[in-house]
Amino acid sequence: MPSSESGAPEVERPDEGAKGFAGAAGHVTVGAAVTELTRRMAQPAVEFTASGTAALEAALEVLGIGRGDEVVVPDVGCHSVAAAVVRRGAIPVFTGVGEALTLDPRGVSLACGPRTRAVVAVHQYGLPCDVPGIMKTVGPDIPVIEDVAQTWGSAVGGAPAGSLGTIAVISFGSTKPVALGAGGALFGPASLIRGAVSRGDGADRQLLRPPSAARFPAPLLARLPEALARADRLLASRRAAVEAFLRGPLAQELRLPPTPSGSSSGWTRTPLYPIAPATSVTAEQVERLEACHGPVQRMHATPPSALPMFRGSTTRVTGGGRRLTEPLLVKMGSPR
Repeated sequence: MPSSESGAPEVERPDEGAKGFAGAAGHVTVGAAVTELTRRMAQPAVEFTASGTAALEAALEVLGIGRGDEVVVPDVGCHSVAAAVVRRGAIPVFTGVGEALTLDPRGVSLACGPRTRAVVAVHQYGLPCDVPGIMKTVGPDIPVIEDVAQTWGSAVGGAPAGSLGTIAVISFGSTKPVALGAGGALFGPASLIRGAVSRGDGADRQLLRPPSAARFPAPLLARLPEALARADRLLASRRAAVEAFLRGPLAQELRLPPTPSGSSSGWTRTPLYPIAPATSVTAEQVERLEACHGPVQRMHATPPSALPMFRGSTTRVTGGGRRLTEPLLVKMGSPR
C-alpha cells in the first residue's frame, strides 16, 4: 500500500467491499481499516495529522487561505474551528445557526462577502449539515470544508457526511466517535492533499509525540480497526436509543431538531427542544430523560464569537438562523 506524506498509508481507490468492522475488528489489518475509513468518507485519499485542528489548518493551507481572507464558520460548538482560521491569519466570520444547529444556505449567503474564501460546514453533534445547499449558494469558486469530527454514519441526501465538500477533516480525540485518543486526518483528492502534512525528520515515525506539530503519532494507527468497530457499535446503539425515545411518552413533550430532507444523523449528542406551547424544559423532564435515555447537559450559552480568546483577533459576526430556546443535549445510546 502506498504511503501518504505523513508516513501513514494512503488509499486512492477505497475498497467498496470492506465491511463488517463491527464484528471483526480483531481480524482487520491497519491497511484495511484505512481503506475502510476512506470508503466511509467516500474520498480518494487521506493524510493523517496530529489533531483535528491540525487537519483543518492543513486544509486551509492547501486551499491557499491566509492573511485577510474570510472563512465562514458556525457560531456554535467548538471554538477550535475558528481558532484554526485565526492561526492561518484569516478572519473567521461567525454565522448564526437555527434549531438544526448547523450552517444553512441562507445564513452562509448572508455571511459571504468579497473576501470570502471558504466555508467550514460542521456536522455538529452528528447532525447532517446541508452541504449541497451551501455549495450551491456559494458557487464553485468557494471551497467547502466538511468537519466530520463529531459525526460517524451521518448522511446528507443519501451521501456520506464528508464526501460532499472540497475537503473533509476529522478528529480522533478520545471523546470523538472514531476515538484513538489523539490525532486527526484530512480527506480529499490526492492531487490536492498530498504533502499537506509536515513530515519532520525520518527518525520520528515511531515516536508517540513526534516533533512536528502536524505529524500524526504513528503508533496510534494500530488502534484504528477497533476504533472503527467501536464507532459502528455505538452508532447502532445511538440510533436504537433515538428510535426508542420516539416511541416513548417523552416524544410527546420534546422534539428532535430538523434535518435536511433525505438525510440521517449519527446522533453523537441528541438535541431536544420543548414542543410548543412550552418554551422551556422542566426539571422533571430532565430527570425522566436521564433515567430513561442517559446523561443530559445544557448547550453552552456562550457562542464561540463571544469567547475572550477572539477579542484580540479580527472577526465578523453575521446573522443566520435563530433559536427561541436552547436545546438539551442527551447522550443517548452511549455506555453508562
